[in-house]
Amino acid sequence: MELPDYSDYLPEDALREVREAEEKPRRRRKRRNYPTSRDIVEAVVEAARSGPRDPHEFPDLVLRILEGKGFDTSYVTVKRIWRTYEALVRRGVISDVLGVVL
Repeated sequence: MELPDYSDYLPEDALREVREAEEKPRRRRKRRNYPTSRDIVEAVVEAARSGPRDPHEFPDLVLRILEGKGFDTSYVTVKRIWRTYEALVRRGVISDVLGVVL
């Protein structure tokens, strides 16, 4: 995109700064995707199969697994992780290795 000639109205140094800024390529920050329900299920299963751990550390482990796969976990809540874990235990997909489902 070429700028019109405003040399009559603008000081020379301001015009030079504007032209240099226009020539610089813009960098876009790549946004990471949010995990789908299936991605969360896979992370919960992977965390449960990694061996029995402290239940307080389990959500952090799931979040680390998701972040390791390149997902943005800012909207993944602890409640969602536990709800997914409980549903998988009740369906028989995984066993209750943490001993938290009654």
